[in-house]
Amino acid sequence: METSKQNKAVKGSFWGAFAFYFLIAFEFFYMAGPFAIYFYSVYAPILNFFNRSPVLSWLSNFFLPHAVRETSSFFINSLEIVGAVLAITGFLAFCMGACQVYYHKFAKKGIVTGGIYNRIRHPQYASFIVCSFGLLILWPRYIVAILFVTMLVFYYFLAKVEEVECERKFGQSYIDFKNRTAMFLPFRLSFLPRLPRQKGKKIITMICLYLFSIAAILGIAKGLNVLTIESLYATYTEHTANVTLCEMSDEKIKKVLSIALSDETVANKLSDFDSSTKFINYVLPTEWFAAQIPMNGVQLTKGHKSPADYNQNLYKVILTKADMRDGMNVSGKEILTSVYLREPIAEVWVNLSAYAVIKVLDMPEEIKYQGVPVAVY
Repeated sequence: METSKQNKAVKGSFWGAFAFYFLIAFEFFYMAGPFAIYFYSVYAPILNFFNRSPVLSWLSNFFLPHAVRETSSFFINSLEIVGAVLAITGFLAFCMGACQVYYHKFAKKGIVTGGIYNRIRHPQYASFIVCSFGLLILWPRYIVAILFVTMLVFYYFLAKVEEVECERKFGQSYIDFKNRTAMFLPFRLSFLPRLPRQKGKKIITMICLYLFSIAAILGIAKGLNVLTIESLYATYTEHTANVTLCEMSDEKIKKVLSIALSDETVANKLSDFDSSTKFINYVLPTEWFAAQIPMNGVQLTKGHKSPADYNQNLYKVILTKADMRDGMNVSGKEILTSVYLREPIAEVWVNLSAYAVIKVLDMPEEIKYQGVPVAVY
């Protein structure tokens, strides 16, 4: 009878762990595959709700470039690589930790204390924290930054619950293991203050730390956002923000736009708008594609295509009308931070060497991510 109970406990523990790790894996794919979320969940309506609110609109904004491929800041340009490395490294480390755990489980070797577990009690949580931080860099919305901090708090309490259970199950051997290892890092942060023992004070302290952490990460994100906008290759007027996705001098931007706007067909399209209309115009090589910007030819295989060996005489200009939140009267760089909707007008192909417009394309009937708040730059 006792053996039967133990077998049931082992099976229950296995399926419980399987379900838990499945949910964590789902979280990874949820964050790593945001495009699917737009179409198959309530993600887009929530973002739209934030985007239209004068108070909450900043939550859905991106604080790092996502459509733009090149800026004047080496630091900003390198963050995408850093994010990808962290996301992949964290996920692979999680898989390695899972293999170690399940090897011990199936071999009935008891608690795992070797390998990475000799230095960290919760390496799988640590791995997913690293992975999630990488994904935050790759998908840098303010609301994702808040969710990242919330996830840290959730993992902390979940780890504490597991430690209490392990102490009950493994006794002194786990207590000794706990005393010689750190929680999420391979070293202890001795400078951090200890939480109060009294329950009420402990809860208040945790809430204050949580709010402070959110304020800190939002402050860092805002600083990165300011640096990003200052680093864009762009020109501004009272009514337009002209952003390039690649490195380009102000003179070259103005030349491309001058050629595009001098075309009679383009002038006729723009004549429908009054003098107070705001515009965001994008300049990029004809061989480049960015799914966040309304344009022709965006496909699954080239939603983010930016070959380095592009023809530097051929560019396309995407003209869009920028609708401001609550009719805000802004100008210049503020257009980028105050827009809630971009309405595509035309796609103009320009040959710089010939100083001529090659063609003017109407926008496709179906725009990818139409009506969904995506990266403006």
